[in-house]
Amino acid sequence: MPVCDNKAVLLCGLVCIVSADYPIEDYKAVAKSRDFTGSVVVVTGSSSGIGEGIVKLFSILGANVVVTGTTATKVQRVAKEVQELSPLKLKPLEVVGDLTKTSDINILIDSTVKTFGKIDVLVNNAGIYKLANITSPDLLLVWDQIFAVNLRDVVELIHRSVPHLEKTNGTIIDISSVSAIAPVKMFGPALPAAKAGINMLTEILALELGPK
Repeated sequence: MPVCDNKAVLLCGLVCIVSADYPIEDYKAVAKSRDFTGSVVVVTGSSSGIGEGIVKLFSILGANVVVTGTTATKVQRVAKEVQELSPLKLKPLEVVGDLTKTSDINILIDSTVKTFGKIDVLVNNAGIYKLANITSPDLLLVWDQIFAVNLRDVVELIHRSVPHLEKTNGTIIDISSVSAIAPVKMFGPALPAAKAGINMLTEILALELGPK
């Protein structure tokens, strides 16, 4: 199972520039050379920001998409816009939940498979940022919160998704950060450490899952 196939390579390159307000015309220009019609794409944290941009791009490229987030009104707004952008006006699946909860991860994966019958692409985008330096009284609380959302739920999502992705020779895309490879004092220790974990996790899984 490829961690990033030929179609997804372009998307990996675009991750740095897509956002909720990225020009739709540029998305549509990409659609002329990439076709994801028939594919099922799950994008976590897609009710705003980079995730919203990614899920809109996949919709323009013809995919059936899953819009996820913690706030129902935001998920509903993005889902409506996503359907309008879809060439076939495909209705996205809306899933509201907290990915730090195993029960909500199970709902996300199970409802996707129940609705669309498969998963072709999993984009692990959901993340949070809170600042706490090494001397902050709440350092360990912030550390646990950031690792729960930015790393642990990625591991659990992949763990639950792999049986479905193996059936479709699917793709996993993990969203990292420049802070994972270049120390930036303003981010504090927790976020860079979690994102560095994402980078190594992705490399290890490329070795483990790539040959399948």
